[in-house]
Amino acid sequence: MMVNRRNYYRILHVQPEAPHEIVTATYRAIMSKLRLHPDLGGDHEAAVLVNQAYAVLSDRAARNQYDRSLRQERARAHPHSRGAVAAGAPRTYRTLKPGCTFCEAELPATIHADTRCRRCESPLVPPPPRPGKKHDLFGRRSVPRVSKSDAVCVYPGWQKQACSARLRDLSTAGISVITDVTMQADQVIRISGSLFDVLASVISCRPSGHHFVIHARLLSAIFAKRTGVFVSTAA
Repeated sequence: MMVNRRNYYRILHVQPEAPHEIVTATYRAIMSKLRLHPDLGGDHEAAVLVNQAYAVLSDRAARNQYDRSLRQERARAHPHSRGAVAAGAPRTYRTLKPGCTFCEAELPATIHADTRCRRCESPLVPPPPRPGKKHDLFGRRSVPRVSKSDAVCVYPGWQKQACSARLRDLSTAGISVITDVTMQADQVIRISGSLFDVLASVISCRPSGHHFVIHARLLSAIFAKRTGVFVSTAA
């Protein structure tokens, strides 16, 4: 099925869990705004490669088959890597399959800013990017952030019991909480508070006294306030 050996997700500059709408929007931006289309003077071979990637990733069946082939190639190349997760282990960012990032349920045909998964009710829309800005999650950030001490719930996995936590930091790029439960790197978790509901991939889990400080990168999010003193999600 794969005409070339390059990764189609990298060609279109999207993440493997990106919904169809994001794939389509990125494809159109590459072909028109970046003037890659041959009719706009773009490079023909580059346009062919982008079209090949979009033809696969925009078709649900073809994308599922392509994702399976990627996982098989990765498993053959790294049989003992963290991607080879045992049954019952937490779902991680490196082992994501097409569908909802949290429970793998099939995505709806149309995704809006407040769309949630039909099965687990997790948010499906990625946090908005800042054009021309580089996301530095826990260093010098290019997006607003505030420190809070609100109580939040952390779900370590689909159908896993929630644990209590305290919010340390939140922006449209990343989140940090303090909890009594340890998490593994790349683990996909859901964090819900009074003003937000997010899915995130754990970057680090560091002990702090009798607790653990969790730093994570946002994968999808719904904010109660689109703008305000708490956090801004305006692009």
